[in-house]
Amino acid sequence: MKRIIFFAIALMFSISLSFSQEIVDIKGTSTCEQALDISIFKRFGPTTAPQKYGTENPLNFERAKYPAWYKFTLTENGVLTFDIIPTNVTDNYDFMLFKAEENFCTKYKNGQLAPLRTCFGASDSKRFGQTGLSYAYDNVSYMQPIEVSKGETYYLALNNDFLGGGHTLVINVLRTFMVKGTVNNIKNENPVKAALIWQTMYSDNIRITENADKKGDYKMKIAVNNFSNTFPKYEFIAHAENYFPDVKVFSTAEANELENQIVNFNLNKIKKGTNNENLGVIYFEPNEHSIVPESNTTMRKLLITMQLNPKTEVILEGHTNGLYPSTEVDLVLSETRSKIVKTYLTDNGIAPERIEVRGYGSEHEVYPTPRTEEEEGFNRRVEVNFVKF
Repeated sequence: MKRIIFFAIALMFSISLSFSQEIVDIKGTSTCEQALDISIFKRFGPTTAPQKYGTENPLNFERAKYPAWYKFTLTENGVLTFDIIPTNVTDNYDFMLFKAEENFCTKYKNGQLAPLRTCFGASDSKRFGQTGLSYAYDNVSYMQPIEVSKGETYYLALNNDFLGGGHTLVINVLRTFMVKGTVNNIKNENPVKAALIWQTMYSDNIRITENADKKGDYKMKIAVNNFSNTFPKYEFIAHAENYFPDVKVFSTAEANELENQIVNFNLNKIKKGTNNENLGVIYFEPNEHSIVPESNTTMRKLLITMQLNPKTEVILEGHTNGLYPSTEVDLVLSETRSKIVKTYLTDNGIAPERIEVRGYGSEHEVYPTPRTEEEEGFNRRVEVNFVKF
């Protein structure tokens, strides 16, 4: 009996592996009645190209040529997102998403059903031909995600405008729940009517916004991946005009523990000049322009500050640890450190004219005669001077 169970499990694993790694043949999925049930898959494909459909065209696509139909039943509550990833980035996939009901295919053919989401837009070259449902929807290539419930069944109809390649379909149901808290001014503990952002770091897969009231209180429904061992990290940001944002970072596992938790924020006001206490200082490795890992948080906070406050202009002031007066090497290194920070900001969309760089060499050391490596480390830095906000 154990051997039978073992071989059954091995067979199921083999089938699953073949579906996820090899090209899946989707011939015979051109109509609603032929919809392929992919409920057991989070990622399905890559597939062969859909077949060209005959002269009869029951599809509601504007240019239905190479259709494929899928259906899937959900095993959890949450927010449904999916990505249709074409094998050839020049392909143009359209889609329609329906919620299943009794006699679905008959009603569909009779024109009695309206899709929940459709996308008939042209392929977006920035997204490499991808389309689907996402919080980063633009109503061109991606549409708004939808709230779903466990046990519901959906039909997804795809159409490729060209005799091109196949596709990979990635389906995800994000877990949603409420968090609440307050936003205060850290100096006087007065409430701040701030805005809040919940988002995935380094991507736009999830971005949810909410506002605190005049008492600084907020309630917010956030979304996280159900799988705690997945890579995404999440940022929870509170920000207000003329304040530095308070940025909290959570792993997926940590984010999944936030349900019904209280998350409070404390904001520091921006002031002209250097804001070392409120923002932080960016430190560097000895004799290098490499930023120490501990300063990545300050870099990220500076970026978010400038993204959320588009009038902000700064001077990046670079420093070294060396003998005074500064040598040419010190002056070049200190300016290079400032340029490294500027490049990080401009690479992430900050206009270069908002940023000035300077190098002071060893002229303004925190410890002119450092006695320890730690004191030397405080000299190797870039400080941020706010000249406009």
